[in-house]
Amino acid sequence: MYALKNCQIFTSEKVLTNHSIVINGDQIATIIPSHEVPEHINTVDLKGLSIAPSFIDIQIYGGGGSLFNSHTTPETIENTYQEIRRGGTTHFQITLSSTPLEKILEAIDISKQYLDRGGKGLVGLHIEGPFFSFPKKGAHVAEFIRKPSIDELKTIIQACKGLPTYMTIAPEEFTEEQLDLLLKSHIILSAGHSSATYQQATQAFGKGVKRVTHLFNAMSQLQSREPGLLGATYDSDVWASIIPDGVHVDYASVRISKKIMGKRLFMITDAVTEDTSGDYKFVHAGDRYTDLNGTLSGSALTMIQGVKNCYLKVGISLEESLRMASTYPAEVLNINHLTGKLEDGYLANMVIFDENLAVQGIIESGHLEWFLDI
Repeated sequence: MYALKNCQIFTSEKVLTNHSIVINGDQIATIIPSHEVPEHINTVDLKGLSIAPSFIDIQIYGGGGSLFNSHTTPETIENTYQEIRRGGTTHFQITLSSTPLEKILEAIDISKQYLDRGGKGLVGLHIEGPFFSFPKKGAHVAEFIRKPSIDELKTIIQACKGLPTYMTIAPEEFTEEQLDLLLKSHIILSAGHSSATYQQATQAFGKGVKRVTHLFNAMSQLQSREPGLLGATYDSDVWASIIPDGVHVDYASVRISKKIMGKRLFMITDAVTEDTSGDYKFVHAGDRYTDLNGTLSGSALTMIQGVKNCYLKVGISLEESLRMASTYPAEVLNINHLTGKLEDGYLANMVIFDENLAVQGIIESGHLEWFLDI
């Protein structure tokens, strides 16, 4: 048991000063005024730094020069985990781009292996595709985009039992029977890479598709006579992720969306890594990644930079920007009873940062690790 003192605490619900966080094992025991901390408890002086719930990235494709599609191994998941921690992220969904069924099944098996071995940080597998609208495929390999079939869906559902799984689909490409099959499974569905009309998207939302993947990117846009998936998202109660890097989406579009959607808008990095060894070949191009044809692909964003961008460039409050990276993703993944807030009984998952929003360290399940000397 130990206590964190001399820090500004962003609990998700409020901002506290002159308080201390008491950690017992892997959980938050209590948050109390600093003068009430018992003398027998060891204390860690944070020297005026700030602390908030650590970040959760729902969509990231790899790290350390290794894409999960190209190197579908526990080591790639571990490399990704080690890389993102320095950006304040302790939990993530490794993401698989559109690919043949055999690779999907391999990714499911490898994700299970990683967790069975005690691998840290992974909160699930995000299967992005291959059941997309072809005109909205973006940087996904064209030959892998296909229509769903009952048999393939049943195979995926059976294989990923016991593994938290998230899937991005174009709902208009599904029959009612196919969509119902997924909705009755444990897989969390998100609409994306979609040419859906407003009516099609609204119908899918009504059936139970309650998330949307990277708002604006690879989807039907809001227009006067056809509001599309974007308009349906605005005019609904569903969650949507967004990539706040100023490249995938203009900051003004993030601001407008936030005004309309409020807490329903949350942050992802959609980050890739430079890797040209497999079917997906991405190269670093300054503030972004592209494929070999120059098509914009995943971002070069970190979660802490996303928070910084939302705060300083979009004009969202720091408290809300932090919630977009932690509290709301936890709700989206249905793990908000465990993490995403600093409250009594929650897992002690926290990011420590300075006045410039530079990450100084993290606490994961109670374990403190400094990245810089303070």
